[in-house]
Amino acid sequence: MAKEKVNKHPDWRLSSKERMYYYMADIGRLFGFGTFSLYMTPFLALRGVNLSVLAGVMLVLKIIDAVDDVVFGYIIDRLKITEIKAFKKITGDGKYLPWYRLTFTLFAIFTMAFYLMPANISQTQKMIWFIVTYLLYDFSCTLAETPINSLIMTLTDNTEERNHILMVKGIITVVSAVLLGVVLNLLVDPVNGPGLSFTQVSIGLMIACIIIMVPMALKGKEYNTSLKNTDGEENETYTLKDMWNCVKVNKFMMIFLISSLITGVTATSSAVSSLISFYLFDGNTMILSLPVLIAFVPAMILNLKADKIAEKFGRRNSLVILGVVFGAMNIIQYLVGYKNIVVLIILGVVAGIANSVRAIFMNFIAPDTIEYTRYKTGKDCSGIFYALNSFVTKAVGSVGASLGLLIMSLYHWNPVQAESFEELLAMGIQEGQAAYQSPLAIHGMWVVYALIPGIGYLLSALVMWFYKLRDKDAELMAKCNAGEITREECETMLSRKY
Repeated sequence: MAKEKVNKHPDWRLSSKERMYYYMADIGRLFGFGTFSLYMTPFLALRGVNLSVLAGVMLVLKIIDAVDDVVFGYIIDRLKITEIKAFKKITGDGKYLPWYRLTFTLFAIFTMAFYLMPANISQTQKMIWFIVTYLLYDFSCTLAETPINSLIMTLTDNTEERNHILMVKGIITVVSAVLLGVVLNLLVDPVNGPGLSFTQVSIGLMIACIIIMVPMALKGKEYNTSLKNTDGEENETYTLKDMWNCVKVNKFMMIFLISSLITGVTATSSAVSSLISFYLFDGNTMILSLPVLIAFVPAMILNLKADKIAEKFGRRNSLVILGVVFGAMNIIQYLVGYKNIVVLIILGVVAGIANSVRAIFMNFIAPDTIEYTRYKTGKDCSGIFYALNSFVTKAVGSVGASLGLLIMSLYHWNPVQAESFEELLAMGIQEGQAAYQSPLAIHGMWVVYALIPGIGYLLSALVMWFYKLRDKDAELMAKCNAGEITREECETMLSRKY
């Protein structure tokens, strides 16, 4: 007689399949966004676009994006699209899943449109193509990212299950980032890989992203779409003033976002790492991916112990320590120089482990701050916060990329035009050849890769030191919001008055 399968967590809301659908949706989002951001700058650089002009245009685009991200965060928290008959059959029931079902394919479509930019059109036409497709892609990112991230608040009201989902999601984020970085660099690498063009790889991956995100649209469910222990009538009221109050009252979210903003603004290497690796290491775009690969296994072991680390040191303290380690390793890399490859790889491995574990704790912090705001205001403002987080992530990512491009142009980057790294290598990177860059330009690349990100992480760690929301208190607030304990019980158990 077959043994009955024992349910280890009978009080959890989601089945293992339902959790898997959510993880798959997030993987699709990560792969889609990662592909666009990793390839965008080298793609435009090889299209012969002027880097200093590109840096300025990207900053202007982010001003526009600042408006649409926050507006959409407001809309998703206020508008119930399930009540709109035209969308009802597509969206189904729920709070955030309807938005996901309606919009999840758009970012992949606009990514493909961007990478179909013709090589033989004029500079002005290329810039127009970039502006239009980038704005469409950027807005579609918000349409996808805000519902996916906000779902963590409505999939379950069980805090243990939510923390488990966050830990697994954090590990998946790290694994996806490593695999994506290695695979994307390998596919376009002319020395170790097939040397495919950015367009070929991007279109193939976007189709794959849509496929793995479909199950969540078809079979996903939400089990925690309303708050408990609040005035029901007030909870249904969403005005611009309410949304502003939600943001204003959450000083912890502001600290978190400022810390993220600093690391993003100074992440000058992220968008140009493959281009930098190509020039620093004689056409080999994989050298800078090697430390990440070596760090993968030890980082995964530590990631699986993230909850134990948090219990011992606290989430805030862990973030600060890991940020300091990562920043210090980058600054030492800069001082040592890129020619000492062995030392460079060792330092890179330590930095890779620190950054990998840090990503887990970044996933833990945001829901805690949202629970704090829900507790203080009685309003479910997940959408506005994840829209703000999306804005900060995308805006500062582009600012970081723009800063990196600007610095490279100040160090006299030599504009080139090629379809792929393979074609660029054939043009020659030695002195006197078409793709050659001066020693000054090479040094500028090293500043962009190591020095500026290192300084940024140290500053970010300093800001996070002022984050004072205790982990246990956030868990009590989550239980109160879910109706597991009363507000009076919560107030008596909190470590201090908030």
